[in-house]
Amino acid sequence: MNYKNYRKLTLIFLSFFIISSCKKEVPKTLLKGKVSIIPLPKAQNLGEGFFILNEDSQVSVENESQLKIASHFFELIEESLGFSTEVKIQNTGANIQFFTDASLPKEGYQLIVSQEKIILKASQEQGFFYGLQTLKQLFPPSFHNINAPENIEWGIPVVTINDEPEFKWRGYMLDVSRHFFDKEKIKEVLDFMSELKLNRFHWHLADDQGWRIEIKKFPKLTEVGAWRVDYNTTDETVSNWWGRPKQKPGEKATYGGFYTQEDIKEIVAYAKQLQIEIIPEIDMPGHSMAAITAYPEISCAKQPFYVATGGIVNNNTYCPAKEKTYQFIEGVLTEVMDLFPYKYIHIGGDECNKDAWKNDLNCKQLMKDENLANMHELQSYFIKRVEKNINAHGKNMIGWDEILEGGLAPNATVMSWRGEKGGIAAAKQGHDVVMTPFKYCYLDLKQGDDDLEPNLGYSHSFLKDTYNYKVISDSLTIDDAKHILGVQGNLWTESISDWSKLTYMTFPRLYAVAENGWTSQKLQNWDNFIERLLYQFKKLEAQETRYATSAFNVKINHEGHPKAQEIEVSLETEVDGLDIYYTTDGSLPTEASIKYTTPFVLKETKTVKATAYKNNTQVANISQQKFPIHKGCDAKLKIISKGNSNANRQKLTDLNYAKLVKYNENWVTINDDFEAVLNFKEETEVSHVDITWLRFTIGCVYSPENIEVLGSLNGKDYSSLSNLNQLKISHTQGRNKIESNLSFKATSVKFLKIKAKRVNPIPKEHHCKDVASKLMLDEIVVY
Repeated sequence: MNYKNYRKLTLIFLSFFIISSCKKEVPKTLLKGKVSIIPLPKAQNLGEGFFILNEDSQVSVENESQLKIASHFFELIEESLGFSTEVKIQNTGANIQFFTDASLPKEGYQLIVSQEKIILKASQEQGFFYGLQTLKQLFPPSFHNINAPENIEWGIPVVTINDEPEFKWRGYMLDVSRHFFDKEKIKEVLDFMSELKLNRFHWHLADDQGWRIEIKKFPKLTEVGAWRVDYNTTDETVSNWWGRPKQKPGEKATYGGFYTQEDIKEIVAYAKQLQIEIIPEIDMPGHSMAAITAYPEISCAKQPFYVATGGIVNNNTYCPAKEKTYQFIEGVLTEVMDLFPYKYIHIGGDECNKDAWKNDLNCKQLMKDENLANMHELQSYFIKRVEKNINAHGKNMIGWDEILEGGLAPNATVMSWRGEKGGIAAAKQGHDVVMTPFKYCYLDLKQGDDDLEPNLGYSHSFLKDTYNYKVISDSLTIDDAKHILGVQGNLWTESISDWSKLTYMTFPRLYAVAENGWTSQKLQNWDNFIERLLYQFKKLEAQETRYATSAFNVKINHEGHPKAQEIEVSLETEVDGLDIYYTTDGSLPTEASIKYTTPFVLKETKTVKATAYKNNTQVANISQQKFPIHKGCDAKLKIISKGNSNANRQKLTDLNYAKLVKYNENWVTINDDFEAVLNFKEETEVSHVDITWLRFTIGCVYSPENIEVLGSLNGKDYSSLSNLNQLKISHTQGRNKIESNLSFKATSVKFLKIKAKRVNPIPKEHHCKDVASKLMLDEIVVY
């Protein structure tokens, strides 16, 4: 090598050495968590500072059982951590340590976080698992970001937690018959359950709209019963589950799916890692149209049968008087029980339509032979026979509270859903009970103001009601109360067609259910729960999980004063202590907008928009409602329709506007074609009429086929101003508001006549077929 090349190489080496020596290590970012745990632990003492979790952290366990739990946990969070964590048995140098403490209850744990180390104590694997779920909640929300962080250290707040559950049954039910969710989505359900320390997954696998589990002895259950004609909709303004057309001969069934037995085994094994038991439900004797379509011989009714496309189904019940029915059930349940290695099998037993039984000769003979007095006792006979089969396999039967009717099976456990009455009665009879009354625990019900919520669900179950539900009734003695196993939240999926809707309806109410199941009522506090919930929302946002802010959203109330031609507006939220801001000029509300303190008055048509803040952070969506103050308000109105009282006639011109709920007082019901006349105080120029109708077709309430507006100066001679045909809209089933907007040339009138033709008869393929519809209308708005 010549001197020039040698010198050149030396200079390159020295430059690299100098650059490398001068290069500084990029400092790591410390992200700090907060103690804001749901469900609230039994006892927690906060300290000062943070334990720093980084790539140097190590975990020591005592045995293989702990190793399995710890390894699984740290493997699952490795991507979120941004580094791997070594887990070893008897690693004396580790700063995260597991210890067995036999004095702790089965699901209890003690978590001690100091600045130097983390110690987790439990007596059994359930306790170690739940302690780790608590540890996971001590990470900051950014830990849950979809994109893994880089160059991060995690600050775990110093705290000592002693914890154990109040109830042993802490459940979540998912209906996969009405809408199918695949194997991977079921695992996601199990994941969010485990984070909230829920330990019972009630899996509703069979109903009228789809059979979802492979039964090898009866292959047509999935070949035929798992599929229906696809009338699904993802439009959240549409609610047509109870009004879908029935399948027609030759029409292809394309929507559905099922879990193979290998899928089931995989999910059961996955749940076991998360300390979750799965309770399969095969609904019977009612809600069985999918099974009957596959095997018509187990019905008392006549064919043809089709898997239901939506709700309200007749002749959907197994025949209790046929031996082949019980042979079918035994074959099905034997395979189901083999797949689920747990104590309980759920057989439904609810909402049994007995019409086909009443006319069946075999049922009549069976009732005579068994001395059964009525249909309830016939159902009880069926349930008791099924229970014997379940008990013979070493399992216990569980069913909805209708199984109480006609006499409860000897060893049955009751799931009380229609209220608390059934559960209380069962507990007093010495039967175990899971409390899940719909008002507090049905997560498919609306959780906010009807006009502000997506058109999902029906009725209401508000977050505050769910949280404040007292699981053990005061009417139970101490001994009776021992039969209350716990509480469960249920998500029926009639309106839940996709994952986004599932999470929206589940969160945040499942947080409340979880706290009711885990935390003693003496420790629960609504305001404190809300503080912790807001922190959990940040985690959901990091995960890009949709959730409902309904409890924080502003409810816009109003009271019309037609004589003064004004509307008084008041604003409120379900959550206390929020700052409400609003606008009436069309702009979006912010903290710079008007702060709400007292009700305010509108003297002209305005749209009110409002939102809520807490600690200078917006915590609510934008609520808005238009309030027309129109020319027809306080006009004299006479309803001409036959057979209708005029008692509520002024509700149609009183500036009080109805909500999307049938029992709202501002709807006026007409049992005829509608005809009414507005008599203005003086000659008035008009050019537009708006009318809102309620569509609630399960209750035979339809919008009109045709609306006509006529004008007159003398109240005798009328001329047509506008005519609107809404035949297609009026013959569509569902549950929503229908707007009729009629515009016409500006005309001076003293009298305005409104005529509307109702649907009569209701089409044969509809739920209320062959009868005349009812009309329900709101304010007649005139411009």
